[in-house]
Amino acid sequence: MFQSESFFRQFPIFTELNEVELNRLRQISVERELTKGDYIFRQNEKRHSVYFIRSGLVKVFKVNQEGNEQIVNVLHSDEMFPHVGFFDETPYPATAITLTDTKIVSIPIQDFELLLLENPGVAIKVLKVVGKKLLDLQEQLQTIQSQDVFHRIVMMLIRFTNELGVKKSTGEIYLQLPITNSELASMIGVSREAVNRAFNRLKKEQVIAYNRKEIHILDFDTLKEYWIH
Repeated sequence: MFQSESFFRQFPIFTELNEVELNRLRQISVERELTKGDYIFRQNEKRHSVYFIRSGLVKVFKVNQEGNEQIVNVLHSDEMFPHVGFFDETPYPATAITLTDTKIVSIPIQDFELLLLENPGVAIKVLKVVGKKLLDLQEQLQTIQSQDVFHRIVMMLIRFTNELGVKKSTGEIYLQLPITNSELASMIGVSREAVNRAFNRLKKEQVIAYNRKEIHILDFDTLKEYWIH
């Protein structure tokens, strides 16, 4: 049984639950601590749980018929996943693996579906969250298709900076992104060489500094200007 009720209060889908309902949610929840590289679920497996991230990063990816990996998303603290498959027998649509040591809270899918049936307000909010995720993915896809390679990479850097960046007293933004340039390239449909060229250009123009483990955003305003123009 998961011990923290306050954790769920930060999720908009649970704001309408009273103390009794929150306690029930806590009773059907289980917290797990995972290490980097642990699989949470695999593509096409039968769905058994819905997950909430307490801390850490999770990579979600699909494998096509040729065996190539396509990253769908990188999820971070306070996100729920997967966002599809409620009230049917749909298997997991992708594979989820931890990119860092991660704490997750899981709720058995049948219990979660029962909670939605008993609380229409929560069900509506879940549908809104799912709808927003789909719109975000559509917008990202449209943006990617309409932009050249350099601007695709800049867009992805801005997104990760907004979601995962930690601002330092110096004004720099520290971004620990534990995925390779090849994985970043697969997210936006470009080559690894294109990512390397874009990073080298941004480094030469003193917009970023980077190594294999981390990126320092030296001038976020200039990075955003690249995107606008």
